[in-house]
Amino acid sequence: MELNIKRVVYHILDTGASEPLLSDRETDLDADLTEYFMTCLEKAFAADDGRMCEFLPDSAFAQELASNQDFIDLSRRIAGVIFEQMLQYPSIPAGDLAVVDFTVSSVPYLGVLKLNYRPGYTHQTRTLGNAQYSGMTPQRTLLPGTPKADEAALIDLAAMRIRLIEKRYEMDGKKDYYLSGRVFGCVQAMPEKAKLKAVCETAAAAVREAYPEPESLDDVPPFDGGTETAVDLMVCNQAVDNTIAVEDVRARMRECYPLAAPKFEQALAETGVAEDDRVTVSPARMRKMSSRSFRTESGIEIKIPAELCSSDEAVEFIHTATGGLSLLIKDVLV
Repeated sequence: MELNIKRVVYHILDTGASEPLLSDRETDLDADLTEYFMTCLEKAFAADDGRMCEFLPDSAFAQELASNQDFIDLSRRIAGVIFEQMLQYPSIPAGDLAVVDFTVSSVPYLGVLKLNYRPGYTHQTRTLGNAQYSGMTPQRTLLPGTPKADEAALIDLAAMRIRLIEKRYEMDGKKDYYLSGRVFGCVQAMPEKAKLKAVCETAAAAVREAYPEPESLDDVPPFDGGTETAVDLMVCNQAVDNTIAVEDVRARMRECYPLAAPKFEQALAETGVAEDDRVTVSPARMRKMSSRSFRTESGIEIKIPAELCSSDEAVEFIHTATGGLSLLIKDVLV
């Protein structure tokens, strides 16, 4: 991920005070702080609990974002709205807020990172007469020791889409989200897992219909679930920085499965996934798709990189006369 931080404004949202402490200038960034915020952003992009959301037509935040070009003033307004929610609903934890102006592969983004306080202790040394005394002092406003935001909003300013990491808190007698509904004015779009599932299942169904005999395809291994595995792998292979562009999948389908491409595009449109959409794939899903495991009745288990399952030069799947399946592994080094 080609991520570049341009500037950061840092605000203190401690509900122990009646007012937030809002900065009126950018934060001085050294190498350590830059790395800290870079890691926070990278983890927020990769988090499995991130939800892609769309701004509602009457979103006050979206309107403010479109009209307010003053980065510092915009950050203060965001901090002020969040602090109002914290005062109204004590269950929302106090914390500091970093508003980040950054780019991802030259695409402009606005990041809102909430670093919730953690209780802890620090040491304290005092002199009592001629003796020194050391002890522990409780602290209630310690920041996270590891660079990870508890709550975050990553706003793609070009596409006007927002990726949220938020938590439910007790509000008006029930647990609810406050960032999406009360701060940013957005609603969850189709979940990323559902998008990926729709793309993979639609592609696999189109291939099965267009090519009813998968053994006729060079890149579909002849084992149970072969078509699904090959198509899933083809889809996930289009990922760049854990993001898949639907247009890349459509182009790959036209190249690999030309007979299935028209049906895929027609069926995909019916799922609600747009042609110019982008799908986030979690690192866990990428790891799962990176290999295939095979187990014999005797308990022998073999794991093969997924991309090699369709390569006759590396492995070969052979149907036996009894209807079973044998695996020939080539060029074994001993």
